[in-house]
Amino acid sequence: MKLHQPSQLLPESMPAALHAQSPVACSHGNGSLRRGMKHSSLLAFSWCALLLAGCGNQTTALEELLRNPLFAERYAESIVDRLVELEIVKDPVLEDTAKKAYLDTERKKWLEVTRNARQIQRDGMEGNIISIGDFAKGDVLYVQGALYFGTLFEIDPLPSLHIYLTTIVDPREVTFPDDTAMDLGPLQSAYGTQTYTVPTVDNPLLYRTVVLWDTEFERLHSFGQLSK
Repeated sequence: MKLHQPSQLLPESMPAALHAQSPVACSHGNGSLRRGMKHSSLLAFSWCALLLAGCGNQTTALEELLRNPLFAERYAESIVDRLVELEIVKDPVLEDTAKKAYLDTERKKWLEVTRNARQIQRDGMEGNIISIGDFAKGDVLYVQGALYFGTLFEIDPLPSLHIYLTTIVDPREVTFPDDTAMDLGPLQSAYGTQTYTVPTVDNPLLYRTVVLWDTEFERLHSFGQLSK
């Protein structure tokens, strides 16, 4: 995975206090590299949260969702598209110079959120969940210690589905769960955005397959193969 300098990920308007915490690239092994990447991306999304929270200390549901790069990209793109449409149709509200200035500021802000989200996605491995017999669809991203499901994720639910991450390319060709499979916990929802914490591993690039496995029926539901 390629390390991007904090200045490439974070906007110039980000508070100086966050710039001061930005990591310095380290060449002492892959572990240090991954830590640098993790910190830079977390700072980028901490900044996204600051856009919404202002000086408040409470975390909103939207702030939590924006920590998911797949959600953040779609949400921010939608805001930017709508703001551009208001300009194209010359919405009367923009005759007010203060409101026009607000639109310009918000468009720039959400464009930066979009760029940050895409950058983080490029650092990780992505794939799509595929059906085997049960209906399943949606995109998934593994990056810097987390597994993210996108907004269009949807499956036919079963009561005992768990999310696994494994080095096996195709779980249909082995006795699953295999020795490398990590149980990330029960499925949070059959629909939409969700995030799972991934335990620290020596080489994340080896973990290339996401598996939805029914732990009671001991049955494969669906899976997705990840790649750069």
